Amino acid sequence: MGGLVAKMRLASMAQLTSTEAASVEDTPELLSRLDQAMARLRQEFPSTSGGEAQPGAIAPPRSGADDVRALRRHLSTYVELMTQRSLFAGDVEATVRRVNEAACSALDVERVSVWFLEDKPKRIICADLFERAAGRHTAGVVLFEADFVPYFTALQTERTIAANDAHRDPRTSCFSASYLAPLSISSMLDVPIWAHGKMVGVVCHEHVGVARTWNSDEETFAYLMSSFVALSLEQRRRK
Repeated sequence: MGGLVAKMRLASMAQLTSTEAASVEDTPELLSRLDQAMARLRQEFPSTSGGEAQPGAIAPPRSGADDVRALRRHLSTYVELMTQRSLFAGDVEATVRRVNEAACSALDVERVSVWFLEDKPKRIICADLFERAAGRHTAGVVLFEADFVPYFTALQTERTIAANDAHRDPRTSCFSASYLAPLSISSMLDVPIWAHGKMVGVVCHEHVGVARTWNSDEETFAYLMSSFVALSLEQRRRK
């Protein structure tokens, strides 16, 4: 809703700096200030959808207070992972499992997975999938480029693939019938893993339920998760 300009207006109207957002307590006064600022912001940047939700509709943006809590969750998760630096010293399997669990919680999604790219034929193989509700890790699913060309092209050219409506996004709609619909996945936030100067895989965040709009903070957090996996891969190669 309004992108960067709206975020700047929200900070101004709420009189809340990014430093405060990461540290101050969620007092009733602060939450009231954020809600009032969000109400004014919605008037300045009205939604163009209107009316009742249609099939494929995306959930409305969260409140300012929700965004503050989410950002704090991202920061605390990142700091926690940084304190476990030994985990990333070449133990790729353990790193992948830890990243998937952390990302599920921090981004409030049902499924996070890490896939590695292989050639001849070009494909990605699931190294680990964590399902939050079941607390379960699985692996082994294979997706071939020949079956999902738009997605594989996007992996090579984009920093993040933020598909709010994954069934309609041209980069991910190729998954709709065979993958998204059977698993009730509505939105995808995927980040390519770059290591040793090339794209070697992807971290895939999958939201189940009503489609959601990914914001820039969530994209940044997902990018950091892919960087953790890349670091582990590069550390292993140095050994």
